Amino acid sequence: MEELALVESAALHMESLEAAAERRFDSVHAEAVAAGDAERAKNTPELEQWLSAREQTDAAWSRWAQVMDAKPAA
Repeated sequence: MEELALVESAALHMESLEAAAERRFDSVHAEAVAAGDAERAKNTPELEQWLSAREQTDAAWSRWAQVMDAKPAA
């Protein structure tokens, strides 16, 4: 149970980091749209950071699922 709590906490933490990265990208995207060049947002560090955070969140929840599957039945 302790390992499950740890991996769940890590996944939730990654979700919060992902949400922050998404907000930063949304801001950059909104600025690009306001400037009439939405495409510009595609080539930004903010997009790369958000996509990376999404991958890390997926990996964290995958690890959580592995631990859940390995947990003995009650």
